[in-house]
Amino acid sequence: MSFYHYDSIQDLDDSTDEWNLRVRAQAIWKGITRQTGEFRGYNIIFFDDYSSRIHAFITAPIVEQFEHKLKEGQIYKIQNFQVKNYNGDETSRAVRNDQHIYFTNDTIFEKDDLPGLKIPNYSFDIYNFDELEAMKNDNRFLTDMVGVIEEVHPKAVYEKDTVTKSHVAVTISDGRTNVNVTFFNEFGDAFLEAYEKEQQKPVIIIIASAKPSEWKEALNVTNFPATRFYLNIHHSAVQNLRNRHATPNFYVMDIDEEDDPSKVPMMKVNELRKLNESAVQVTLKKFDEKMNWYTPFCIKCEKDLKLVDDTYKCCGRTWPYPDIRFRLYGLCSDQTGSIAIIWPDDEITRLTGKSVYDVQAEETEVPGVNKIPDILKSFEKKKYNITIMLTEENLKEGSNVYNAANISKPLEMTDTHSPNTDKTVQGQENKKSDVSTES
Repeated sequence: MSFYHYDSIQDLDDSTDEWNLRVRAQAIWKGITRQTGEFRGYNIIFFDDYSSRIHAFITAPIVEQFEHKLKEGQIYKIQNFQVKNYNGDETSRAVRNDQHIYFTNDTIFEKDDLPGLKIPNYSFDIYNFDELEAMKNDNRFLTDMVGVIEEVHPKAVYEKDTVTKSHVAVTISDGRTNVNVTFFNEFGDAFLEAYEKEQQKPVIIIIASAKPSEWKEALNVTNFPATRFYLNIHHSAVQNLRNRHATPNFYVMDIDEEDDPSKVPMMKVNELRKLNESAVQVTLKKFDEKMNWYTPFCIKCEKDLKLVDDTYKCCGRTWPYPDIRFRLYGLCSDQTGSIAIIWPDDEITRLTGKSVYDVQAEETEVPGVNKIPDILKSFEKKKYNITIMLTEENLKEGSNVYNAANISKPLEMTDTHSPNTDKTVQGQENKKSDVSTES
């Protein structure tokens, strides 16, 4: 048997086109111009037996001679191709390699099903969760990550610009940090289908070429065309995390002593007005039905939108079909007084398990009437532990309308909490909440 000499990805440079690689294709996706929908060609992530990785591109005019051979996971032999350096302004790069491959008309691209040096089934460039925070404002690279799936939220379906869209929210953990992940549309559907088939628990996921970003001032990871997910695969990162998860000390929290939430006392309403930060235990008397139960908002700056000349405008653009979110004004009280608390979108979504679009689709509203849906009215006449987020308006302008940052599930009722009565609240408080401030 004759032996073939193959070059290593890490040895490639732009000095010649006469290279000879043996590689596996881990991901293949089409390049589409977002603004025009124009097909630009195929993108491929290749890696060799050293697990060195590189991005390759087949431009649209020559795609026909190669596309019938493209298959994720297949091993290929590639000869006669160009190696180019990135010029520095490319974004959302799936591989952290300063070079990439360009196919030409002279490129030889063949499947390799013969025995040879073993190439692993996968190659990842995995980053720790505590490194993702610094990546959310860096649009140069996508990233790989591994975590234990802690929670999979119900699929959210909604209309946007007359098009039906959906997403699936997932929470994953490395034991020290939880990260929120959002998979959109068909990618989310594929994840749900695969997740429901998994029998081994916990389910450990590797997400390759994902985009760390910021949503509502928190880290959130989303999928791009290059993104792939892998559940419970045979890989050292998965096995190492599974072994750690089986130990008693897998979950670790870094909490400074002064930030320990168990040391934050539960305040009364009249005491809240005197403090800069607090959590309260109150009964929700009712929601204000003069205010609509949802509001349009700007997805760029997160501010509520207001109609100006019959149009919504913000951040230098017009929003003809703005996204909406829950916004409820609740009159809450304990035995010392009453306050108005705004119930935010993320907490209502968590408590109901439904998005604002789900609730909107289920309701048949009377024209001209701001009818609060029954699922939201069911929160009334119940007691909650609520963490108050104090804003500049509260601290500097004396506003008596407060924003909730965290709302517990309904507690057992022990009092009607009508203000200025002489009743004593019975029982012990069973939960203490964190304190959030905003200035």
